[in-house]
Parts: sequence; C-alpha cells; structure tokens
Amino acid sequence: MGVKSSKFIVAILFIAGNAIGAGVLGLPLVLSKAGFAASAMACLILYALAMGAGSMFAGLFCENHQRDLPTFFSRELGQWGSGVFLIAFLSLFFCLLVAYWAGLQSIFRLVTNSPWLLFFTALIAIFLQLLGAAFLSGTVSVLTVGLIITFFALTFLTFTHKSGNFLATGDGWVATRALPILFCSYGFQGAIPIVCRQLDFDRKRVSRAILYGTLFPLIFNILVLFISFGALSADELLRGAAEGMPVFLLFKEKFSSSLFTGLGQWFSFFAIGSSLLGVTATLSGALGDIFHRHAWYKRAEAILVIVLPMAIATCWAHIFVFALEIAGGICLNVIAGILPSLAAIKRKRVGVWPWIFLCAFLYIFAVEVCNLISVFIAGHA
Repeated sequence: MGVKSSKFIVAILFIAGNAIGAGVLGLPLVLSKAGFAASAMACLILYALAMGAGSMFAGLFCENHQRDLPTFFSRELGQWGSGVFLIAFLSLFFCLLVAYWAGLQSIFRLVTNSPWLLFFTALIAIFLQLLGAAFLSGTVSVLTVGLIITFFALTFLTFTHKSGNFLATGDGWVATRALPILFCSYGFQGAIPIVCRQLDFDRKRVSRAILYGTLFPLIFNILVLFISFGALSADELLRGAAEGMPVFLLFKEKFSSSLFTGLGQWFSFFAIGSSLLGVTATLSGALGDIFHRHAWYKRAEAILVIVLPMAIATCWAHIFVFALEIAGGICLNVIAGILPSLAAIKRKRVGVWPWIFLCAFLYIFAVEVCNLISVFIAGHA
C-alpha cells in the first residue's frame, strides 16, 4: 500500500471517527417516539445534507490552501464572519467535550465508582495531545476500527435479543424536533482542515474521503436505531434521555447476557473515545491558529481543551443529551452549515445549492431555538 493510499484511508477513518460518537449514542433517546421508519428517513436526509454541504465546504477550503478554520472565515467573510465563527466554535467544543466526558463518566460508573479512572483517561488524552495532531488522528483511526468490530457484533446479537419494537410506528414529526442532535451525529466538518492537509489539498480526493467517510455514520445511525428500537422500549429510551445515559449503557439493566452488555459498553467507549480525541485534535489546531503568537497558550492548552470540559461534566453528570442538542442545532449548524453556505454564495460559483443548504440549516437552527424555548417554559411552569 502506497503512502497516498494509506493517507486516504486514514482520512476516511478520521472523518468517520469524528462523526460517530456521542451524537449517535444520543440519537435513539430523542427519536424514541418517532418510530424506526421515520427515524431512518431522517438519517438519510441529514446524510445527504451533511455530505453535500461538507464537500462544498472542503472545496472552498482547498482552493486557497488555507491554514485552519479561523483563517478561512476571516478571509471569506471578513471580521464579522470570523467573530461569529469564533463564538460558535468555542461554544461547540465546549458543548461537545462536556457531552463526551459526561458519556465517559456514565461508562466508568458502570465499571467502578472511583474517580481515578476518569482522571487517568484525562492524563492519556493530554499525553496524546502533546504528541501532535497526526498522532491523535492515527489513534482515532485505531479506535474507529474497534468501534466497527464491536458494533457489528452488537448488530448480530440483536437478532437474538430483539423485542420487535423497531416494527412499531410512531409520531414522525418527532423526527423533526430531533434534527439538531441528528446533525450532531454527522459532525465531521471540524476535521476538514486536517483532512485537507493530509491529502495535500487535492479537492477530488478530499471529496471522495468525505463521501466514503460519511457513509459510516449513515450506516451506523440506522443500525443503532435498529438495535435500540429492537432491544429497548420507548419508555426505557426516555428514561435514558432523562438520566443522560448513552443508549447502549441501558443494556446492562435490560439483559442478563454479559457478552451483550459488555459489547455495548465497549462500543460506547470506542465511539465516545474516537470523537473525544478527534474533537481535541480539531480544537487544538484551531486554537493554535488563533493564539499561535502567544507564548501562554502552549502552557494553558491542556487546561482549556481537556481539564475544563471534564470538570464541568463532573459537576453536571446528566448534561449529555442537552449539550448535544445545543452543539448540533446551534453551534455546529452555524460553523458547518450557515457560514460556509454564505461563503459559497459570496463567491457566486456553485449555483443554487448554497441557497438550498442555507435554507435547510436555518430551518434546523429554528427547530433548536423552539426546543430551547419549550425547555425553558417547561422548567418555569
């Protein structure tokens, strides 16, 4: 296998590892009332949207061989675009990293009540971060392989444990309310700068890597829904959402099979771990682009990227689903959807598609705002 081929495979797995994570583990929880058919259709629609908009975004990025996301939006949209991006970007990774650490806490609570396991994991993450983005992306690829193996083993075992709930119909409109967290489960766009550099800004190869890489989350999302709807009832999924618990961790209370519950826990670990390290690499690259002239940043990087989100997740352990909804519906939506669409419209080179993407992302943004208003009203009722 040549160097180019190996880089291409690593890029595909890196995209897949960034997209498959806490988003896919929270998806069945918010779609529990929609039914399998409507949920699978929503997955297909969001796949087309994320893949198409991501390829457009990568094409714009490759044209000028730009360094990272802050530089891209500053050159394309000016100071206002750079400012909006910076606020959305920091908020996105605040929400995602908090969600991932909260998910890891749920896994570790099933193993031991000791806080030292989470602390040890943070030390490993800091060590990998110090080795650089290339080493982090390689580690993400290894975790993604483990994720794929455990997932297909889970899929096979589901046929012997399923209850048939995946055949039940539900309220299809619930899938509309779940669009923010569904978009979060296709959240690979922050990895575009790293992938572009890995593939030497070759637009065709980057687009192919995005096409193949996003097929993994599409297949995983639909199969996760199949497993969840087949093994758990709607009430059990709703309880998992209320307790902020990734869906496969609910299997421990449902089934006596140690193999089934063990695979669920390992898949949850691989999924969250790959996204945690992928997000850490992306955040480190972007913050390095912003603060590369400041000597203090290197000393504070580990605290900003790893320690702070872990501490917040420790204080609010049930924040898993809520953090994902804000991350997908508002922050990622602005960064990976609204701003790139505006940049493409400004260039006037890609026809009507940027306008279609812009309208779709504005709709998802409006859905999340309505969801937040509903939560606020319910909390003060």
